[in-house]
Amino acid sequence: MKNLLIVLLVLLAGSTWAQAPKKNGIIYKEHPYITIVNKSNDLFIKQDWAGLAKLYADTAIFYDPTSPKKISLADQKKGWAAIAKDWGQIKIVKVGYPDGLAYDKDPFTVQSWWTITTVNKKTKKTAKFHLVQFDEFNKAGKIAVEIAYYDQTPLINASK
Repeated sequence: MKNLLIVLLVLLAGSTWAQAPKKNGIIYKEHPYITIVNKSNDLFIKQDWAGLAKLYADTAIFYDPTSPKKISLADQKKGWAAIAKDWGQIKIVKVGYPDGLAYDKDPFTVQSWWTITTVNKKTKKTAKFHLVQFDEFNKAGKIAVEIAYYDQTPLINASK
């Protein structure tokens, strides 16, 4: 009986390791949606808010560490203008390359990493921080959801 139990446990353990790999989608290094994300940063640097807004769905939702709530496109446009009012010499440098994630069951998502340097117009202090961004696309090829993660500390310190 003891030997039978051991054999069953060994078979059970072996079957867990023998699981076949399961594909969840495709990762792209180059894709039209990656081009859109790159373009969004170029338009931001140029402060072309109208052009930038065209890349997003009218119902786009933004998530940012500065707000506990989701942000609408209309409010995000105001946020872009506020950044331009308070910060200058904005430089956005791509770190590595963005990945386009074509999930089997979820919307296409571009994840990208950036280093941002900017100068506070009032204090003249520089802030430099890293940002990871996730842009989820709808079926019309517009950004429907944008999630950004970054440490706010450099921005807070440069504002003092």
